[in-house]
Amino acid sequence: MHIGRYEVRGLLGRGGMGAVYKVAQPVTGRIAALKLLRPADILEDLAGLDVLADKFEKEARMMAAFDHPNIAAVWDYGTAVVAGADRPFFVMEYYCRNLGMLMGESYRVEAPTRRLPLERATSYALQTLAALDRMHHAGVVHRDVKPFNIMITGHDTVKLIDFGLSRLRGETPGMEPGGVKVGSPYYAPPEQERDPESVDGRADLYPVGIMLYRMLTGILPNDEELMAETGGRMPSASNYSDDLDGDWDAFFARATASDPDERFPDARAMSRELVRLQERWRNRVRSVCSLLDDDGAIRPASCVPERALRSGATKVSVRDARTVFGLDALWRPRCMGQGKALTDNGDGTVRDAATGRMWQRYGSEYPLSWQEAHEYVAMLNETAFAGHADWRMPTVEELSTIMEEPPMLGGHCVASVFGPEDDPGGTDAARDSLWTCDRKSYMAAWFVSASMGFVGWQDHTCGFGVRAVRTAG
Repeated sequence: MHIGRYEVRGLLGRGGMGAVYKVAQPVTGRIAALKLLRPADILEDLAGLDVLADKFEKEARMMAAFDHPNIAAVWDYGTAVVAGADRPFFVMEYYCRNLGMLMGESYRVEAPTRRLPLERATSYALQTLAALDRMHHAGVVHRDVKPFNIMITGHDTVKLIDFGLSRLRGETPGMEPGGVKVGSPYYAPPEQERDPESVDGRADLYPVGIMLYRMLTGILPNDEELMAETGGRMPSASNYSDDLDGDWDAFFARATASDPDERFPDARAMSRELVRLQERWRNRVRSVCSLLDDDGAIRPASCVPERALRSGATKVSVRDARTVFGLDALWRPRCMGQGKALTDNGDGTVRDAATGRMWQRYGSEYPLSWQEAHEYVAMLNETAFAGHADWRMPTVEELSTIMEEPPMLGGHCVASVFGPEDDPGGTDAARDSLWTCDRKSYMAAWFVSASMGFVGWQDHTCGFGVRAVRTAG
């Protein structure tokens, strides 16, 4: 199937305005996202196709006008005959991961999500604020900031997308079709729900506060049932994470205030306070770590696997994955990090005496497709990396032995033996999301996030890191 000159590789999502497809560009084969205007019947009846087409074109022009590292770039615009009618489309850069996927957010938005490491969560929030600062400078309010509208590149760069609900300063009121809400439940601020056409940039700061709270705690702070337990107040984030204290609680109270006048005045002011809290947290970690020696450091608890560690590749459907891989409701291994007897061999490898596995210490330096990942491992064997020629792609179960829950406070004192050479305790994004040898289908495979402790799947064209393994005996 083609849309215009673009080969369709799959459906990424569908909404009221139309559908977004994963496509391959002609000749180069470069993967992109194509957004096609194909509105739902009810929306077309309410607004009219001409009005929706104007809004669609405005979205494309608006995104293309921003030259900013944290805003997705638009590469092309055109029309194609689809189902017998001319439909406009635009093509933009595409990345396999988004914040909603990393958090584990589902269609039940209020359900608990995964917690992210503080450094990574604050980085995502700061990059989102940088994108919003650029937009607000141009007089544009996004009005639909949420986890699934924040793409994450293989190098952990945020790309803000979906400007379909954006509003330009001075735009004529009345462009929204009557009865259609603007924004997403839980992420849209109260004033936007009341009067979406009157909001300013502070409306975009509210969802950033909600997202950051959730990234750090796994809790949706404005869930009605949760707030009912606290007398209608947002619960203190510090109740859910040792990383957070009263200063963080004050930050979230201001960022998510119901009254926009009580929020930060703009994205830059919010960023400055977040940077201050981030540095203060780093000082707290250094202070805690200075009081602990190697024997006193807080180490994550390990577990004993119920079955022998599988080393051969397998094909597992999404329906069966949680049972086969031993995952909980948030797709985290029930038994992770069981390999604790890790020894740096000094030759670029790490031996795990508990599991009998030898690992590459650093793995690939860049994100690779699944095919490139296999070629990378083949190269290790051709060159007899570290004196061995039996390296292979690991299974989900094998990678689970080196995965851990995101640490809190004292847990940061334990330097990872797999850390980058120049920052042994740091996190290299290209080496964090790692391919496994296990397939989900003919076109997709399973991967793990080593630092966030979960298992997911993506098609073979996505770029993830590789950490080869061998059975040491």
